[in-house]
Amino acid sequence: MADGFSRQGAAEKVMPPIFAGPVGEIYQEAQAALKDVYHRCRMGSHLEVKDIQEIVADYLNRMQDNQNMLLQMVMLKDLDPYSVRHSLNVTVLATLLGSKLGLSRKELQLLGVGAMLHDVGKLEVPAEILLKPGKLTAEEFAVIKRHPQAGYERLDGVVMEEVRRVARDHHERCNGSGYPRGLRREEISLAARCVAIADVYDAVTTDRCYRPRYLPHEGMELLMMESTLGNLDLDLVRVFLQAIASYPVGTRVKLSTGETALVIAQEPEVPMRPVVKVLKPRRSAGKIIRLLTNPSVLIVEVDA
Repeated sequence: MADGFSRQGAAEKVMPPIFAGPVGEIYQEAQAALKDVYHRCRMGSHLEVKDIQEIVADYLNRMQDNQNMLLQMVMLKDLDPYSVRHSLNVTVLATLLGSKLGLSRKELQLLGVGAMLHDVGKLEVPAEILLKPGKLTAEEFAVIKRHPQAGYERLDGVVMEEVRRVARDHHERCNGSGYPRGLRREEISLAARCVAIADVYDAVTTDRCYRPRYLPHEGMELLMMESTLGNLDLDLVRVFLQAIASYPVGTRVKLSTGETALVIAQEPEVPMRPVVKVLKPRRSAGKIIRLLTNPSVLIVEVDA
Protein backbone atom coordinates (compact mmCIF):
# COMPACT_ATOMS: atom_id res chain seq x y z
CA MET A 1 0.00 0.00 0.00
CA ALA A 2 1.80 3.09 -1.22
CA ASP A 3 -0.30 5.62 0.71
CA GLY A 4 2.61 7.65 2.08
CA PHE A 5 1.96 6.38 5.58
CA SER A 6 3.26 2.83 5.30
CA ARG A 7 6.27 1.07 3.84
CA GLN A 8 6.15 -2.68 4.40
CA GLY A 9 8.46 -5.26 2.87
CA ALA A 10 7.15 -7.96 0.59
CA ALA A 11 7.54 -10.60 3.27
CA GLU A 12 5.84 -10.23 6.64
CA LYS A 13 8.31 -9.85 9.46
CA VAL A 14 8.07 -12.09 12.51
CA MET A 15 6.75 -10.24 15.53
CA PRO A 16 9.11 -10.30 18.52
CA PRO A 17 7.85 -11.94 21.75
CA ILE A 18 7.01 -8.59 23.36
CA PHE A 19 4.10 -8.21 20.92
CA ALA A 20 2.49 -11.47 21.99
CA GLY A 21 0.82 -10.24 25.22
CA PRO A 22 -2.18 -7.97 25.88
CA VAL A 23 -0.06 -4.79 25.75
CA GLY A 24 1.32 -5.86 22.39
CA GLU A 25 -2.21 -6.50 21.21
CA ILE A 26 -3.37 -2.96 22.02
CA TYR A 27 -0.31 -1.54 20.28
CA GLN A 28 -0.88 -3.64 17.17
CA GLU A 29 -4.61 -2.91 17.17
CA ALA A 30 -3.93 0.82 17.45
CA GLN A 31 -1.37 0.64 14.65
CA ALA A 32 -3.76 -1.24 12.36
CA ALA A 33 -6.65 1.11 13.12
CA LEU A 34 -4.55 4.22 12.55
CA LYS A 35 -3.19 2.80 9.27
CA ASP A 36 -6.77 2.17 8.13
CA VAL A 37 -7.86 5.71 9.06
CA TYR A 38 -4.99 7.27 7.13
CA HIS A 39 -5.48 4.98 4.16
CA ARG A 40 -9.17 5.92 3.90
CA CYS A 41 -8.19 9.60 4.10
CA ARG A 42 -5.66 9.13 1.32
CA MET A 43 -8.38 7.53 -0.76
CA GLY A 44 -10.59 10.60 -0.25
CA SER A 45 -12.78 9.55 2.66
CA HIS A 46 -13.66 11.88 5.53
CA LEU A 47 -11.36 11.69 8.57
CA GLU A 48 -13.15 9.71 11.29
CA VAL A 49 -11.84 11.41 14.42
CA LYS A 50 -14.01 9.13 16.58
CA ASP A 51 -11.74 6.22 15.63
CA ILE A 52 -8.68 8.21 16.74
CA GLN A 53 -10.33 9.20 20.02
CA GLU A 54 -11.15 5.56 20.77
CA ILE A 55 -7.58 4.48 20.08
CA VAL A 56 -6.22 7.15 22.44
CA ALA A 57 -8.80 6.39 25.15
CA ASP A 58 -8.01 2.67 25.04
CA TYR A 59 -4.29 3.40 25.22
CA LEU A 60 -4.70 5.81 28.17
CA ASN A 61 -6.70 3.16 30.05
CA ARG A 62 -3.74 0.77 29.87
CA MET A 63 -0.82 3.19 30.02
CA GLN A 64 -0.24 3.45 33.77
CA ASP A 65 0.33 -0.24 34.46
CA ASN A 66 2.27 -1.00 31.27
CA GLN A 67 4.68 1.88 30.78
CA ASN A 68 7.82 -0.23 30.42
CA MET A 69 6.24 -2.54 27.86
CA LEU A 70 4.89 0.35 25.79
CA LEU A 71 8.26 2.08 25.83
CA GLN A 72 9.91 -1.11 24.62
CA MET A 73 7.51 -1.19 21.69
CA VAL A 74 8.44 2.38 20.82
CA MET A 75 12.06 1.21 20.63
CA LEU A 76 11.39 -1.73 18.29
CA LYS A 77 11.90 0.22 15.08
CA ASP A 78 12.26 -2.57 12.53
CA LEU A 79 8.67 -3.72 12.05
CA ASP A 80 7.27 -0.70 10.22
CA PRO A 81 9.98 1.87 9.61
CA TYR A 82 8.00 5.07 9.83
CA SER A 83 4.77 7.02 9.37
CA VAL A 84 1.86 5.25 11.13
CA ARG A 85 4.20 3.68 13.65
CA HIS A 86 5.86 7.07 14.17
CA SER A 87 2.49 8.69 14.93
CA LEU A 88 1.69 5.96 17.45
CA ASN A 89 5.13 6.22 19.07
CA VAL A 90 4.80 9.99 19.37
CA THR A 91 1.44 9.45 21.08
CA VAL A 92 2.99 7.07 23.62
CA LEU A 93 5.89 9.41 24.35
CA ALA A 94 3.91 12.67 24.42
CA THR A 95 1.18 11.32 26.71
CA LEU A 96 3.82 9.83 29.01
CA LEU A 97 5.37 13.29 29.25
CA GLY A 98 1.93 14.81 29.82
CA SER A 99 1.20 12.36 32.64
CA LYS A 100 4.49 13.29 34.34
CA LEU A 101 3.43 16.94 34.07
CA GLY A 102 0.24 16.10 35.97
CA LEU A 103 -2.20 16.76 33.14
CA SER A 104 -5.82 15.80 33.69
CA ARG A 105 -7.45 12.91 31.84
CA LYS A 106 -9.22 15.38 29.53
CA GLU A 107 -5.93 17.17 28.80
CA LEU A 108 -4.18 13.85 28.13
CA GLN A 109 -6.96 12.85 25.75
CA LEU A 110 -6.54 16.09 23.77
CA LEU A 111 -2.76 15.67 23.81
CA GLY A 112 -3.04 12.07 22.62
CA VAL A 113 -5.40 12.88 19.75
CA GLY A 114 -3.16 15.80 18.72
CA ALA A 115 -0.11 13.54 18.81
CA MET A 116 -1.85 10.83 16.80
CA LEU A 117 -2.86 13.38 14.14
CA HIS A 118 0.24 15.60 14.24
CA ASP A 119 1.43 14.45 10.80
CA VAL A 120 -1.95 14.16 9.10
CA GLY A 121 -0.94 17.00 6.77
CA LYS A 122 1.55 14.64 5.12
CA LEU A 123 -1.44 13.13 3.36
CA GLU A 124 -1.16 16.19 1.12
CA VAL A 125 2.50 15.49 0.28
CA PRO A 126 3.13 13.50 -2.94
CA ALA A 127 4.44 10.01 -2.20
CA GLU A 128 7.46 10.50 -4.45
CA ILE A 129 8.62 13.30 -2.12
CA LEU A 130 7.51 11.76 1.17
CA LEU A 131 9.20 8.43 0.39
CA LYS A 132 12.22 9.74 -1.52
CA PRO A 133 15.28 7.68 -0.50
CA GLY A 134 17.84 10.43 -1.10
CA LYS A 135 18.31 14.00 0.06
CA LEU A 136 15.43 16.37 -0.71
CA THR A 137 15.95 19.37 -2.94
CA ALA A 138 15.11 22.82 -1.58
CA GLU A 139 11.86 22.77 -3.55
CA GLU A 140 10.90 19.33 -2.22
CA PHE A 141 11.68 20.35 1.36
CA ALA A 142 9.48 23.42 0.87
CA VAL A 143 6.63 21.04 0.00
CA ILE A 144 7.30 18.95 3.13
CA LYS A 145 7.28 22.11 5.26
CA ARG A 146 3.72 22.81 4.21
CA HIS A 147 2.38 19.73 6.00
CA PRO A 148 1.73 21.38 9.41
CA GLN A 149 -0.53 24.04 7.88
CA ALA A 150 -2.11 21.40 5.62
CA GLY A 151 -2.90 19.30 8.69
CA TYR A 152 -4.43 22.31 10.45
CA GLU A 153 -6.68 22.96 7.46
CA ARG A 154 -7.62 19.29 6.99
CA LEU A 155 -8.78 19.12 10.61
CA ASP A 156 -11.02 22.18 10.33
CA GLY A 157 -14.48 21.28 11.62
CA VAL A 158 -13.28 17.79 12.57
CA VAL A 159 -11.53 18.27 15.92
CA MET A 160 -11.19 20.92 18.61
CA GLU A 161 -8.97 23.93 17.94
CA GLU A 162 -6.42 22.72 20.53
CA VAL A 163 -5.89 19.56 18.50
CA ARG A 164 -5.63 21.46 15.23
CA ARG A 165 -2.90 23.65 16.74
CA VAL A 166 -0.83 20.58 17.62
CA ALA A 167 -0.85 19.57 13.94
CA ARG A 168 0.03 23.13 12.88
CA ASP A 169 2.62 23.95 15.55
CA HIS A 170 4.61 20.75 16.19
CA HIS A 171 7.50 22.08 14.05
CA GLU A 172 7.51 25.49 15.73
CA ARG A 173 10.50 26.14 17.98
CA CYS A 174 10.70 28.04 21.26
CA ASN A 175 13.25 30.53 19.89
CA GLY A 176 11.13 31.37 16.83
CA SER A 177 13.23 29.37 14.36
CA GLY A 178 10.52 26.85 13.45
CA TYR A 179 7.75 26.73 10.87
CA PRO A 180 5.20 27.45 9.48
CA ARG A 181 4.70 30.71 11.43
CA GLY A 182 7.92 31.25 13.40
CA LEU A 183 6.13 31.22 16.75
CA ARG A 184 7.99 31.61 20.05
CA ARG A 185 7.56 29.55 23.23
CA GLU A 186 4.77 31.62 24.78
CA GLU A 187 2.78 31.36 21.54
CA ILE A 188 3.05 27.57 21.28
CA SER A 189 0.60 25.44 23.27
CA LEU A 190 1.89 23.05 25.92
CA ALA A 191 0.50 20.12 23.89
CA ALA A 192 2.38 21.20 20.77
CA ARG A 193 5.61 21.63 22.75
CA CYS A 194 5.21 18.13 24.21
CA VAL A 195 4.55 16.62 20.76
CA ALA A 196 7.57 18.47 19.32
CA ILE A 197 9.86 16.75 21.83
CA ALA A 198 8.33 13.31 21.24
CA ASP A 199 8.43 13.86 17.46
CA VAL A 200 12.14 14.75 17.43
CA TYR A 201 13.10 11.89 19.75
CA ASP A 202 11.24 9.21 17.79
CA ALA A 203 12.40 10.59 14.44
CA VAL A 204 16.11 10.57 15.28
CA THR A 205 16.00 7.13 16.95
CA THR A 206 14.41 5.54 13.86
CA ASP A 207 16.35 4.22 10.85
CA ARG A 208 15.69 6.31 7.75
CA CYS A 209 16.68 5.58 4.19
CA TYR A 210 19.15 8.49 4.26
CA ARG A 211 20.73 7.93 7.71
CA PRO A 212 21.01 5.30 10.46
CA ARG A 213 19.13 5.76 13.71
CA TYR A 214 20.61 7.18 16.89
CA LEU A 215 20.76 4.93 19.92
CA PRO A 216 18.28 6.00 22.64
CA HIS A 217 20.91 7.73 24.80
CA GLU A 218 22.20 9.57 21.73
CA GLY A 219 18.67 10.76 21.00
CA MET A 220 18.40 12.03 24.56
CA GLU A 221 21.67 13.93 24.21
CA LEU A 222 20.35 15.50 21.02
CA LEU A 223 17.22 16.64 22.86
CA MET A 224 19.41 18.31 25.48
CA MET A 225 21.42 20.05 22.78
CA GLU A 226 18.26 21.24 21.00
CA SER A 227 16.80 22.55 24.24
CA THR A 228 19.96 24.39 25.30
CA LEU A 229 20.00 26.01 21.85
CA GLY A 230 16.48 27.24 22.54
CA ASN A 231 14.73 25.09 19.96
CA LEU A 232 12.83 22.79 22.34
CA ASP A 233 11.34 23.64 25.73
CA LEU A 234 14.16 23.00 28.22
CA ASP A 235 11.86 22.46 31.21
CA LEU A 236 9.80 19.89 29.32
CA VAL A 237 12.89 18.13 27.96
CA ARG A 238 14.19 17.70 31.52
CA VAL A 239 10.91 16.08 32.58
CA PHE A 240 10.91 13.91 29.45
CA LEU A 241 14.43 12.65 30.11
CA GLN A 242 13.47 11.70 33.66
CA ALA A 243 10.22 10.08 32.51
CA ILE A 244 11.48 7.93 29.66
CA ALA A 245 13.75 5.00 30.28
CA SER A 246 16.25 4.97 27.43
CA TYR A 247 16.40 1.20 27.75
CA PRO A 248 13.22 -0.10 29.47
CA VAL A 249 13.41 -3.13 31.76
CA GLY A 250 13.30 -6.25 29.60
CA THR A 251 15.18 -4.72 26.66
CA ARG A 252 17.97 -6.84 25.14
CA VAL A 253 21.11 -4.86 24.35
CA LYS A 254 24.55 -5.50 22.92
CA LEU A 255 27.50 -4.13 24.88
CA SER A 256 30.87 -2.80 23.74
CA THR A 257 32.38 -5.87 25.41
CA GLY A 258 30.68 -8.07 22.79
CA GLU A 259 28.21 -9.45 25.34
CA THR A 260 24.43 -9.58 24.94
CA ALA A 261 22.57 -8.50 28.06
CA LEU A 262 19.09 -7.88 29.44
CA VAL A 263 18.15 -4.61 31.15
CA ILE A 264 16.94 -5.53 34.64
CA ALA A 265 16.77 -2.18 36.46
CA GLN A 266 16.93 1.58 35.94
CA GLU A 267 19.11 4.29 37.43
CA PRO A 268 16.41 6.99 37.89
CA GLU A 269 18.85 9.89 37.80
CA VAL A 270 20.82 8.57 34.80
CA PRO A 271 18.36 6.72 32.53
CA MET A 272 21.00 6.17 29.84
CA ARG A 273 23.02 3.85 32.13
CA PRO A 274 20.78 0.97 33.32
CA VAL A 275 21.68 -2.18 35.24
CA VAL A 276 22.02 -5.22 32.95
CA LYS A 277 22.37 -8.98 33.28
CA VAL A 278 24.60 -10.76 30.76
CA LEU A 279 22.89 -13.44 28.65
CA LYS A 280 25.67 -14.36 26.21
CA PRO A 281 28.30 -15.70 25.94
CA ARG A 282 27.41 -18.60 28.22
CA ARG A 283 30.56 -18.29 30.32
CA SER A 284 29.47 -14.82 31.44
CA ALA A 285 25.73 -15.51 31.68
CA GLY A 286 24.17 -14.16 34.85
CA LYS A 287 26.80 -11.49 35.47
CA ILE A 288 25.28 -8.22 36.68
CA ILE A 289 26.79 -4.98 35.37
CA ARG A 290 25.85 -1.58 36.73
CA LEU A 291 26.71 0.62 33.76
CA LEU A 292 26.70 3.75 35.92
CA THR A 293 29.77 2.51 37.76
CA ASN A 294 31.35 0.87 34.70
CA PRO A 295 31.89 3.86 32.37
CA SER A 296 34.01 1.89 29.89
CA VAL A 297 31.11 -0.49 29.10
CA LEU A 298 28.76 1.02 26.52
CA ILE A 299 25.49 -0.03 24.95
CA VAL A 300 26.20 -0.22 21.22
CA GLU A 301 22.96 -1.71 19.89
CA VAL A 302 19.41 -2.52 20.88
CA ASP A 303 18.80 -6.17 20.12
CA ALA A 304 15.12 -6.51 19.16
